[in-house]
Amino acid sequence: MQQILVIAKQTFKEAVRNKTLLIFITLGLVSIYCSVFMPVVGDGREKIKIVESICFRSITFFGTLAAILLSASSIPSDIENRILSTVTTKPVYRINIIFGKIIGFIYIIGVLLLIMGSASYALIRSTAFKQTGNGSCGLPARELFGPVKLETTGDSVKKIGNVSWIEGGGNEASVWKFEGLYTKDKNDDLVIEADFLIEGQKKSSRKFPVKIKIINPNSAKVLNKSIEISRNKPFYLRLNGKSLDGSGELTIVVSPRNSGDYLGMREGSLRIFWGGKSFGYNYMKGLILIAIQFFLMMIIAVFGSTFLSLPVNILFCLFVFFCGNITDFMRDISTVINVFEISEHEYGISKVIRKSNIFLIYLNNIIKNPILLLSYILPDFRYFSVEKYFIDGINIPFKKIFMGFGYAVLYTIVCFPLSFIVFKKKEVA
Repeated sequence: MQQILVIAKQTFKEAVRNKTLLIFITLGLVSIYCSVFMPVVGDGREKIKIVESICFRSITFFGTLAAILLSASSIPSDIENRILSTVTTKPVYRINIIFGKIIGFIYIIGVLLLIMGSASYALIRSTAFKQTGNGSCGLPARELFGPVKLETTGDSVKKIGNVSWIEGGGNEASVWKFEGLYTKDKNDDLVIEADFLIEGQKKSSRKFPVKIKIINPNSAKVLNKSIEISRNKPFYLRLNGKSLDGSGELTIVVSPRNSGDYLGMREGSLRIFWGGKSFGYNYMKGLILIAIQFFLMMIIAVFGSTFLSLPVNILFCLFVFFCGNITDFMRDISTVINVFEISEHEYGISKVIRKSNIFLIYLNNIIKNPILLLSYILPDFRYFSVEKYFIDGINIPFKKIFMGFGYAVLYTIVCFPLSFIVFKKKEVA
């Protein structure tokens, strides 16, 4: 254990000595504090969203680059400087060298997050105070409830990729069932947010009438609403929390009103917000997820450094990071392909539903499986994404933290033994 701690301490000192860590922290802080000068169109909450977005993107971007460059260069640099050749002549196990390097990089991640995270938190708080006069008023951390079940009914239902389309004017409808709707303060308003895809035969139409039925299964109360929704813009409905009558369940039925109008939806297209937590508590959970992401990239970089040259390893890590942030695109490639198909037709989705493009169907089948396989092999950084939670004012559930931690442990179990096996056979003299 003493050997591991000595190597970890030396690794940390090397990172500080070569100024790489200092450079990335400085760039991150400059980027964070420049966010207050960004122009804003809208209310004070929009300003807070911009600051939150830039702060978390700066921490993630510069922190990831620091984790990659420092951990990818440590072992190759030690070999080039003949440090490892000297160390291995002493009774030091090579597995202790790997362990020591990893712990040293954990020290570095901790320092980076402590400095940049503290600066971001202070800036977000001060911005919220200036915009609202209350440091907590503009920083919600609402509880998010997703549907436990989504059903689409009717003859014209068409599924393209991960999007289900229904046509108006008939018996077609989407049925969303929610459970577990509880909060401490029953007086809080329950907010329903919907973000649907819309296609109509009249391209000039910007608003489409939609019928909404809200059902409380416990009390059998039914609330009917008829509203108009716009393209690429979510709509919101507010209900009094007491309307649930303590049941914790809600069923929402949505359907377009006019024939020829099509409504496209995914599982996350309809959500409910109710209650919330403190921003500081939520912010700490966000930093924990970011730290886990840095740790995962560091493990991958250390693994690559045992058998790749420094430039190749850096490119390899950047490739992994890039692909890990577009896994949704990679897994939903069929949806992306059909977007091009829809745009080719005069009547959009209605034409696609009647007759699909055979060429695009074959193209989807040819390229989807290899890309899908690659998306499952490479890490999915969606598990560690926190920016949208803060922009939307959503409390990060503990389930996401546990999933992120388990995901990182899984890759560590695979990468660490391989790193030791390769490094054990590597020539360092």
